[in-house]
Amino acid sequence: MQNFSCNLTIDNLFYNRKNIGKNLLEIMKLKGHTRISFSKLTDINRQTLNNLFKGEINDKTTFKTCINKIIETENITLADIINYNENKEIQSVVDYKFDPEAKEMLDILDHILHLCDLYYC
Repeated sequence: MQNFSCNLTIDNLFYNRKNIGKNLLEIMKLKGHTRISFSKLTDINRQTLNNLFKGEINDKTTFKTCINKIIETENITLADIINYNENKEIQSVVDYKFDPEAKEMLDILDHILHLCDLYYC
């Protein structure tokens, strides 16, 4: 398991958990996962995962466990999570503009996945 040594402590990460959660959500999307598939892949309960993305996990041990599972499963580093918004390569992918027709189709698919997420899990 990755430990939280270096200049960062679990307390610093924990106190910045809202930003860490946002970064994790974006990383999940970038890697092509849905919340359901990411939950199954990382073996993190969906509700806990949702709370992690919102920065609403109030227990440091749970927070640390989730971070470690994601780091191990996705083969990323803690620095990748912390510095996500500073990574220009990732930002260029996020800034990509879709053809309007393709965007409409992707939005419909996103809504369908969201409905499946609500009704089947």
